[in-house]
Amino acid sequence: MDNFVAYPNNLDFDHGSFHKSSDNYKKTFNFSNFQEFESLSHKDKLVYLLPSSSIGSYPFEKNNKLSEQNNLANFISEIDSFIVNDISENEFFIFENIGFVMDKGLYKQLNRSLNKLKCKVILMPDYFLNNKIGSNTITEFNKKFLFSFDDGTGASTDIDSLAQYLSMIKSRYINFDPNIYINKPIKQLDGYQHNKITSISNFISSINDDLPNLFKFEFSLKNIFSKLNFSKVELYTCVFLIVSSISLPYVFTAQNNKQINTYETEIFNIFKMIDKNTNRVVTPKIQIDQLIDQIPGSSKLQSSPDKSKFDNFGFMISLGEKYISGMKIDFSTNQATLDLLKLPQIQYAVVKNTVDTFDINIIDEDIITENKEISGQIKIELNNE
Repeated sequence: MDNFVAYPNNLDFDHGSFHKSSDNYKKTFNFSNFQEFESLSHKDKLVYLLPSSSIGSYPFEKNNKLSEQNNLANFISEIDSFIVNDISENEFFIFENIGFVMDKGLYKQLNRSLNKLKCKVILMPDYFLNNKIGSNTITEFNKKFLFSFDDGTGASTDIDSLAQYLSMIKSRYINFDPNIYINKPIKQLDGYQHNKITSISNFISSINDDLPNLFKFEFSLKNIFSKLNFSKVELYTCVFLIVSSISLPYVFTAQNNKQINTYETEIFNIFKMIDKNTNRVVTPKIQIDQLIDQIPGSSKLQSSPDKSKFDNFGFMISLGEKYISGMKIDFSTNQATLDLLKLPQIQYAVVKNTVDTFDINIIDEDIITENKEISGQIKIELNNE
């Protein structure tokens, strides 16, 4: 795992300088766009230091009993008098007891570029390079002077504006006595305690969850796949699973509707076979009871002695003659063997459940079901005497 610390040379965040852990951050490298960091793996970490001049920081006492949105609203109402442009043109953040404000356009552009990287990203103002809670510091870094205040806020200025900015800070902070971390003595900072310049390696080792991270992961398939570092096979598999999870419910619903339509159609066909005057099937149970009374051989009707003992062939009609490929009748046993061919499973189930109405018994089934169609033989016994 490698660590990288990058920072822009100006407000054009796409190019600047960076250091890396492989040489203990001793060398300075330049980058001209974020594509140079796309080779970093998900195991690597990039710390991107925002110029403190591009982001405002304010002390803010966060109320842990309130939601993040309510705290954010309270923070905005506290500082809106300090913001010169429209509130909607800014991005706001709250971390512990510090609030941050940054131009929304600049932030979105930077955050979008960082989202394209596979590595872990930490985004914070550059004054945290030497931030010490409870003390004030001034640190020379990247041709700037970073001011870190004891309340956790910070700012930066260049050498030309240092004296003026220092005078303003002294009027705001009583007894302002910062620790100075500079490469060589500077007249404007005479009289303060000077220290050895802080190292980037010390800064990296001090990074923990107590420091803010203003980076926001933007949820999109491209960014998710980039962070997960999938191989092509894994990527295609994942895409297939996602597409399947979205489309399968619609496929199942369509299939279910098709089966319902088939069921209703077959039910209607059965009723139509029994009674050609049937136009609609609204209440199947009531209508089948009414038709049973009309079926020859029904227990509610008296059998004529002149009728054939096989007057209950309505069962065979209900199966549909196009699905019966052959039939053998044994008059001595009152039994018949029917050869079925591609009879819809739903139709067979409906007819099978109503065999009593035809006064028959199914005594043997030698059938197979394939593609929801039934083929094979069934043996029936006709109960007519």
